[in-house]
Amino acid sequence: MRGNLRRGLALVRRRTQRGPAITVRLYEKAGCGLCAETYRALTRIRMDMPLEIERVDIEGDAALFDRYAIRIPVLRVKEAELDAAGLDDAALHRWLAVEGGPGVSTGTDVGDVQP
Repeated sequence: MRGNLRRGLALVRRRTQRGPAITVRLYEKAGCGLCAETYRALTRIRMDMPLEIERVDIEGDAALFDRYAIRIPVLRVKEAELDAAGLDDAALHRWLAVEGGPGVSTGTDVGDVQP
């Protein structure tokens, strides 16, 4: 019982978000399967790094539709944009860590070994 509790607490400590949230704007439209998958990937990544996800429907604004119609899903952090179609969680996580600025957790602890 104690071992399970310790492992659970260690997991909670690792998953506890520290620092300010990164504001991520997801440009999407209704019925877009790639957009839905990107949103699900962001919600999984949010377990490892603090994210505030803002979903923007491009069909409500003609200027946004003209700019993003063939590129969606598009992520925007500050001034940087990423065409996110087909990218896996790891690639999105790395991009968010770089674009989120200094102090953003990459989801690894000091004791973790990277290959």
